[in-house]
Amino acid sequence: MTVDFTNPYYYMYPLLGAAIFLLLYFVLRYMSARVQDIVLFTLLAVNFALHFLKMLFPPYNTEGEFGYYIQTVTPENVCAISTMIFPFIYLSKSGIMRDYMFYIGVISGIGASWIPMSIDEAGVFSFDTVRYYFCHTVLWAVPLLMVLFSRHKLDYRRIIFVPLIYILNLAVIVCNEVILVALGLEKETEVISNGNGGMAFAPFYSMEDTAVLDFLLIFVPSWFKPAADGTGEYAPVLWQLFPAVILGCPLGFIMCLYWERRHFWNDLRRLCAFIARPFLKYRFARRKIKFLGAERFKVRGRRARGR
Repeated sequence: MTVDFTNPYYYMYPLLGAAIFLLLYFVLRYMSARVQDIVLFTLLAVNFALHFLKMLFPPYNTEGEFGYYIQTVTPENVCAISTMIFPFIYLSKSGIMRDYMFYIGVISGIGASWIPMSIDEAGVFSFDTVRYYFCHTVLWAVPLLMVLFSRHKLDYRRIIFVPLIYILNLAVIVCNEVILVALGLEKETEVISNGNGGMAFAPFYSMEDTAVLDFLLIFVPSWFKPAADGTGEYAPVLWQLFPAVILGCPLGFIMCLYWERRHFWNDLRRLCAFIARPFLKYRFARRKIKFLGAERFKVRGRRARGR
């Protein structure tokens, strides 16, 4: 897909999403926790319902195209999975899963809002365009509001689990594509081009020979990517494992630092004290030996003078 940055309509929906986020923030910030929970969960529930009810509207209800569009209500990409599981994560109160909801929701939601991938042929004010931007705005706005309203407390120690859950999501995308091909809803030759949500199988064709892909491939072991001469294939899912962990953890740490700076600083001080403890004991022991030696010398001296 090619994004036309000169089109003023390109900026309209992302900026409208930001305005809705600010409106929700200022309206809900002084509300009770119960009201905040109800509003945030309702947005997630509406998003969940739209993911399936869109089949009732064009272009998804186009006659003769049901087999193609039914794929869009399956877990075909990271945002689709997020739409399907976020309401349940919000209800679960799981710290690790809510962390995942925050990091992946904010990154994928904002990214998809500014780089729309599946509405190339939709009109500016069509149902699918409005639905697309609403759904992806909810994906990033609700998790961010959840943290801002202290409905969830981030913990930088749990960041390592986020890329691992992300990799598990990619595995779900691959399994979903295998099922679609087995049911005849998608051709095997179209998986990489149409069913490559989250780049689970390989990088997008548009990323080939770009600096971004070259940078990502630095962290990919040779057995998970094609050889330098172009032979071989990417290992589905696994090709993203090391970049997700190596790059995702520092990014997550930066994202949570505003809320976790005191926690991190306290842990850093404890760590420094733990590392310095053996050296402090050694110095203290040397001073103690020296002090005891001096005391014995003074005692012997007094006894000698008394004789």
